[in-house]
Amino acid sequence: MLRRMLWSSLRARRGRLLLALLAVTLGVAVSIALASLALQVGDDLARTLRAAGPNFVMMPAGARWPLDLGGAEIEPPRAGLVLGPDAVARLKTTFWRNNVLEAAPERAASARLAEAPVTLVGTWFDRTIAIEDGTWRTGFARLHPNWTLVGRWPAEDSAAVAIGVAWADRRGVRAGDRVTAAIGERAVTLLVTGVVSADPRENERAWLPLVQLERLTGTSGRIDRVWLSALVRPPSNKAAPDPRRDPKGYERHMCTAYPDVVAHAIQSAIPGTEVLPMTEVVSGEGTIVGRLNLLMLLLALAALTASILGLLSTSTATVVERSVELALLRAIGATSPQLAILLLAETLVVSLAGGILGWGLGMSGAAAIRGHTFGAAPVVVPLLLPLAILLALAVAMLGTIAPLRIALRLDPAQVLRG
Repeated sequence: MLRRMLWSSLRARRGRLLLALLAVTLGVAVSIALASLALQVGDDLARTLRAAGPNFVMMPAGARWPLDLGGAEIEPPRAGLVLGPDAVARLKTTFWRNNVLEAAPERAASARLAEAPVTLVGTWFDRTIAIEDGTWRTGFARLHPNWTLVGRWPAEDSAAVAIGVAWADRRGVRAGDRVTAAIGERAVTLLVTGVVSADPRENERAWLPLVQLERLTGTSGRIDRVWLSALVRPPSNKAAPDPRRDPKGYERHMCTAYPDVVAHAIQSAIPGTEVLPMTEVVSGEGTIVGRLNLLMLLLALAALTASILGLLSTSTATVVERSVELALLRAIGATSPQLAILLLAETLVVSLAGGILGWGLGMSGAAAIRGHTFGAAPVVVPLLLPLAILLALAVAMLGTIAPLRIALRLDPAQVLRG
């Protein structure tokens, strides 16, 4: 009997039900789209922000380091404190090897270039190195994709140099010129392949292949530091749990890519190193991601509120239209629980359909937003389907409680008398 009454009721009020279904579907779709983005946009945004340059530096343990990591000049390590040439490849042996995107070694030396003092920096510009599970293509050029370069970076092992724009303008040097670099009695003629525009400190430097700097200094197998770009989560405001009191909480903390956790894991895997996150860069990225997630939460709440209000108005109008029908049911013996079951069954059908449709529409919207904004491939998250159904049920229930109370309070005698 209930099934027949429910089916007849749904068929008789198709217009109202379509409005209710639309309200639930749109609210759930917006919420699921934002939830899907919140789950994925952190990594998407982190990868996009990685174009800003490195966010970690690895140095020999005990090397001198200024207090301000947010752009201050790096002091050279003390005598004897250097990294080996295999330090970059060993980054891919750590627990967070998949989070390390790019890396490049550096070795700096004071020199004379075209008879003028300059800091020469030897590095790898674009090199493919062997790692445990294959090869890894990385280097200085891939680590700084946002730097403006007029010309090109030097090829590996070539007698070439790229010069900072401030130093080049002051000396009248342009791409295509040849200059002589000298350290002590050793000298080499280099082709200027590019002029680099970055921040003021970097604009006073010159970069050349690491092998050329080793020839000028007469020493090899020494690296001052390794800059690396890694995907991390925003820093946690809470201290790590005590492993003795909360071993599971400590394990969860150490398995989350917080900056200090990633730095500690790399240090443990590569003895004799000190890995430091660039505090201002990491904190700034965390602030951006946190505010974006908060914005998406507020938008989801606004969409759900609008859906509840839309469903509330539709359900109230439906109860008013059906007042004679509901009063007649009460008059022939229907109890309040039976009427409530009938009305709630209609709501359940609408919410289930709206939840499924909203999940599909939300996934499509999230895929379109990710693809246009971050160029990412669409990802379907099946685990959000139960959440979509729960949200639809919550919207339907909140939008039906007030109309249901009105329906149960109807006086059959007054209604039927008109």
